[in-house]
Amino acid sequence: MNDEPKKILNFQSEIAKTIGLKESIILEFIKKRNSVQLDDLINELDFISEKKIKQLVDRLLKLKLILSSTNGLCLKKDTKYSSLEKGSRKNKISDGWKPSKDVYKQLDNFGISEDFIDQKIPEFMTYWKDRKDSSFSWDYKFIKYVLKEWRFEEQKLHKESKKTLITNQWQPSDDVKRILDHAEIDRAFVDDALPEFILYWKEKKTTSDTWNSKFISHIKNQWVRYENLISNPKRPSRMNAEWSPSQDCYDVLYLAKINKPFAEKQIPEFRLYWIETGEMRNCWNSKFIQHVKYKWHNESGDSKNILSRLKDHEWAINYKN
Repeated sequence: MNDEPKKILNFQSEIAKTIGLKESIILEFIKKRNSVQLDDLINELDFISEKKIKQLVDRLLKLKLILSSTNGLCLKKDTKYSSLEKGSRKNKISDGWKPSKDVYKQLDNFGISEDFIDQKIPEFMTYWKDRKDSSFSWDYKFIKYVLKEWRFEEQKLHKESKKTLITNQWQPSDDVKRILDHAEIDRAFVDDALPEFILYWKEKKTTSDTWNSKFISHIKNQWVRYENLISNPKRPSRMNAEWSPSQDCYDVLYLAKINKPFAEKQIPEFRLYWIETGEMRNCWNSKFIQHVKYKWHNESGDSKNILSRLKDHEWAINYKN
């Protein structure tokens, strides 16, 4: 049984994320011993090949995070280890500052292009020149800055890649339907509102990754207006030649992006149809809204595709009354 104590190697996660895991292990190893000979480093860190350790040490030297002297490798003189993150306030950034070639190599390991790196140099310099701050290693600060910007760019691109245009075939998810059912919104009302929702966003040519949320908001807004129209039911009555829709009716149609002049043009036909049927209704406003929506969609350019499910006089089918 091997009683030899296991080696425990520490490192700082922030350093590891920035310049690499093995580099951060070497930095921590040097810090704990103040200085260390290269041969000792190779012997102690025997899980890393000698060739690789020499490459890592050379990289840290180029980044000016360590020094090489007769006493061996050490952190910069009179510099606390925390300066790797906070800066030792030693040197101000120069007017012609540029990152070293090794910085490009380090960032290339993260898949970051030279063009992206070069784009970040002017804003990095401007920021630190305005602050008139100093740093132990501007290369190190720049690496951290570029990595942060790159991660932000990746998140942004990932989010954009998920956004899509709405299509004629779009349907709300089952979760959306359950939410609207739980809100006690009539399923027929939801189905009727879908074509106008699709048409509106198709015309705007907007991309989104939250179509379900948009649809829920749209339906709830429309439903509140619709409920207000029928919340005080009157006694059933027949249509007459003097009937006209209420202002609330026009407000509901406005939410559906249907203008008042168009709605007013539909009144004569609507009156005539229901006078001829002789049918009695509690709320003619809600019936008129359905009629106008049908006419509006039927006259739109995409009516054949979007409203292929609609049949003649579908607006004559009521939701609740």
